[in-house]
Amino acid sequence: MVEDDATIGIVSLNVGGLPFSLPAPKQRIAELCRRIEESGVDVVNLQEVWTRPLLEFIRRRLRSFSYGAWRRGLAGQPAGGLATFSRLPLGAVSYTSLRGTRPRAGTPLFRGLKALNGRLQGVLTVELAGRRVVVGNVHLSANRDGDWSANNRHYEFQRAQVTALHDALRCTRTAQTEVMILSGDLNIASTGPLYQLITDGGTWRDPFGSTDRPTFHPELLPPGRTPHRIDYLLVAGDTRRYRVMRADVLFAEPVSLPGGRRTFLSDHLALMIRVGLPPVP
Repeated sequence: MVEDDATIGIVSLNVGGLPFSLPAPKQRIAELCRRIEESGVDVVNLQEVWTRPLLEFIRRRLRSFSYGAWRRGLAGQPAGGLATFSRLPLGAVSYTSLRGTRPRAGTPLFRGLKALNGRLQGVLTVELAGRRVVVGNVHLSANRDGDWSANNRHYEFQRAQVTALHDALRCTRTAQTEVMILSGDLNIASTGPLYQLITDGGTWRDPFGSTDRPTFHPELLPPGRTPHRIDYLLVAGDTRRYRVMRADVLFAEPVSLPGGRRTFLSDHLALMIRVGLPPVP
């Protein structure tokens, strides 16, 4: 199913759903996996895979994705709710918790809850075996205020998480790494002041920057809230040798599930790119 040895197709999606807004996860994810199986993508980064039964449910349905990566959490669940599936062989796998990140503003209860939430978030990285490519999968803490300004109580907390994310990615890079790909739900609006930190001042290319389409379904937001792009799929590497040939937003429309119910597959939209790969040594 690999479309081209010289390129790699990657999809990223937060598979969760706001309580009571969407059907139970397994109903939606069965259809999601069917569509991914029919696609030509090679790697799938999923966020909010919070239980081991859900992980196994997904594994059984992504039959052609022979390789998987996650790290076991305290209850046997994927740490950080992160799981990566691949049609290409994988090499080293690592997971870095974002414990230690905490807000500087807000009530003591808010600061305590967010510090605890930071312990549950992290970044999963995998190497593509023999390809000099590292793929990162991340989920950062949510800002439910809908305000991404520097004056918001979440700002310093999210800034600390993005900084920790980049530190973790730099640690996984080796002298042989030529391309790095990062995707996930960062829960930070692309129109906010932290965007330049997310792209690390241009170190990471943002194939969706020109269109900047929101990645959360506006129909599922509280009344009066504006949708934003809070999910990212970024690339670091030589721009001439490793071009992004395609960048699409997937699963934007409702689908019909068995039984006839029309629904979104997630409260988020999926991002997909196809990018050039280093040649096999």
